Amino acid sequence: MKNEQNIKRKGPKILLIVGVVLVFFLLFQKSLTAFAEKFTPSSEPVTIQTPTILVPGTNGTVNRFNGLIKTIDKTADVLKVTVATDGTVTSKGKLTSSTEHPMIVIAFEDSSDDTLPIQGKWYQSALRYIQEKYFFETYNYLGHSNGGLVITSYLEAFQQASDPKIAKLITVGTPYNDTSKKYNEAVTSFTHIKETSELLNGYLKGSENIPNTIKMLNIAGEVGDSASDNTVPVKSVFSGRYIYQENVAEYQEVLIQGIDTSHSELVENEEVINILTNFFW
Repeated sequence: MKNEQNIKRKGPKILLIVGVVLVFFLLFQKSLTAFAEKFTPSSEPVTIQTPTILVPGTNGTVNRFNGLIKTIDKTADVLKVTVATDGTVTSKGKLTSSTEHPMIVIAFEDSSDDTLPIQGKWYQSALRYIQEKYFFETYNYLGHSNGGLVITSYLEAFQQASDPKIAKLITVGTPYNDTSKKYNEAVTSFTHIKETSELLNGYLKGSENIPNTIKMLNIAGEVGDSASDNTVPVKSVFSGRYIYQENVAEYQEVLIQGIDTSHSELVENEEVINILTNFFW
């Protein structure tokens, strides 16, 4: 009789314990599901409007264009992407589908002249990474200094069929024919090159691979009457015509004179910014 009573008394307690355990299990399972949903990336990239991709020159970081972007649009969404020397890509920032002119800055952990031959490949790695998060079919590109050489290398040797296409291209202060006076006379206009550098020769060999749908604007700066922006000769910048002029849909050259025309100042030069916004948008 006592055993039966004990069993009857224990029965409700066991049911209560089982019920509590079941509730905790269900709550735990629900929290795991919520956690997984929060940290699992969306399977579909976010569709964005045509972005502008900006790439700095030697030793430039993802912060190189902060002043330029702030002048254009203080509230612009900006995605900053960095490619490490092993090809690993990381990013900061976020873009939304409602942003009218989304900005993407791509920089390299090592953007020295020594790594220039591989920076076009790193750029393609960055594009692939961005496409996993965002969808866009075309984009505009702004390259300052060696940033112009990066895109040239990419277009000639590293572009993939699945990559989004460049619609409009601006390069600013890009040393297409190196920076030495050996190759570049101190003039702002010319009909022929004094001497073709090894750098320019390399880009000439692959120029036929450049897509013929691009509209391009090539900008040089001149400090005083120096025929140079104090770093890159105007003639070197305009040597880009030998690479692009016969291979793109449209090619233009612009010489910026007056204040804020030194090499580092060009990307925040008021005239350059006005030209950029009119050309891209």
